[in-house]
Amino acid sequence: MKDQRPYIILVLLLLAVPSFAQRIGGGLMLGPAFSTMQVSGNDSTRFRPDFTGGVRIALLPKKSVIGGEIDVLYSRQGTSSKRGFDESGNAIRYKEKSHYITMPLLLNVYLRKWTEDDEDESMIPRLRVGPYVGFCVGGSEVYEVKGKKKQQYITPWERGTFSRIDYGLTAAISYWYVEVRYSYGLANVFKEGERSTNHVISVTWSDVW
Repeated sequence: MKDQRPYIILVLLLLAVPSFAQRIGGGLMLGPAFSTMQVSGNDSTRFRPDFTGGVRIALLPKKSVIGGEIDVLYSRQGTSSKRGFDESGNAIRYKEKSHYITMPLLLNVYLRKWTEDDEDESMIPRLRVGPYVGFCVGGSEVYEVKGKKKQQYITPWERGTFSRIDYGLTAAISYWYVEVRYSYGLANVFKEGERSTNHVISVTWSDVW
């Protein structure tokens, strides 16, 4: 059985956040995302560019360096393959595209205390870490043979396609209005076949009012 203590400690820290925070803020997030899937036995997957965006609801500290937040994001994810060749010598390539609503629950650690001159968190360097859960709302497979593309739409409730729920861990570093975030998936993306997990790097414009 896996050691559950890190998760228990994280949950306790998140529950303790309201005692440190003194007000609630809301904000927006929007920016490019670069996603891939780690698939067992497949080393040809590569990052695929797309975007993510949504809203943040944060518990903001005034006299401490501990805060918290929950995000609701629309995330376009997936992966693409390197260009290869089939048995006839035709150039082939494929892409997996998936669409998620993700909800990270993050502990925010500010690298200095808030002061009376701070109107928002933009000038305070901060770290964020916590678990996330994602809900797959659709996807597609795109096959390209000799430059011609064929796209097949799939839904998470069809047999043998994407799993409906994804989950994992998120870590981020933020300064000014820019945030770099990495999400490490732990759930199997596909219902059948080799084990596959999501990995997403995003660079977003992010603020809290």
